Amino acid sequence: MHEATASPRLSGLYRYPIKSTAGRSLERATVSEEGLLGDRRYMLVRPDGTFLTARTHPHLQCIVAEPSPAGLSIWHPEAGRIEAVIQRFAARPFETAVWGDRFAAWTTEPALDRWFSELLGEPAHLLWLGEVSSRYRPGLGKRVSFADGYPLMMISEASLTALNARLDRPQRMAQFRPNLVVAGTEPHAEDAWQRVRIGEVEFLVDTPCARCVMTTVDPATGRFQPDREPLRTLAGYRRGPDGKVLFGQNLIALNAGELHLGAPVEILETRAAGV
Repeated sequence: MHEATASPRLSGLYRYPIKSTAGRSLERATVSEEGLLGDRRYMLVRPDGTFLTARTHPHLQCIVAEPSPAGLSIWHPEAGRIEAVIQRFAARPFETAVWGDRFAAWTTEPALDRWFSELLGEPAHLLWLGEVSSRYRPGLGKRVSFADGYPLMMISEASLTALNARLDRPQRMAQFRPNLVVAGTEPHAEDAWQRVRIGEVEFLVDTPCARCVMTTVDPATGRFQPDREPLRTLAGYRRGPDGKVLFGQNLIALNAGELHLGAPVEILETRAAGV
């Protein structure tokens, strides 16, 4: 049984500096039109611009990246540490795409490309989004980072607890890669939210998040779980009308501002839950 508190609150904040690599827990974060400051500002691609993710390279989730004064500090348990220094970037335009959105990002430097190519076992380039993203999504009316489709994603703790109650082995929130985690709700309460305010920022809760094989990667090992969980269990009770497996909600920030752990979550507008 789940008991919601009288006041939902922000219990988790996560940033993913390089798309598909490990998330980093934050106590505070700045929200802009493009998402959390520093979130998914880098992405790995093949020489033809095709993006590389943990869907095909699950060990990417063992890479830890932290923003630094010079750019980005990157570490892997086997490959060691390398620094991405923005002042050294070649910063040449490089055509790429994320799920059909074609746009130009910026090259970094050959040393980074070699480091990642060796780690991935194939030629790869590390791209930088720049200070301002050139990826504009007309359907959202927003610039977006290297994230799959939306600036931000949110899940409630109770939703994960409800999922784990159906499983023999508990799954971790890190497998779902949210930016915001909310405590003090009923399971899947976020499905019925349309507009919320958290701290200084108002968000449109736009669409449910469709889940894929990346949820089956164990972030601790960088390997797929052989039983295809939790995707297999979610498919049994979280399918939308189009057959997609849904878990969590995609968000669009309606203004810039600051977030901090413990901030109240105010439900401004609701809708009929679709799952």
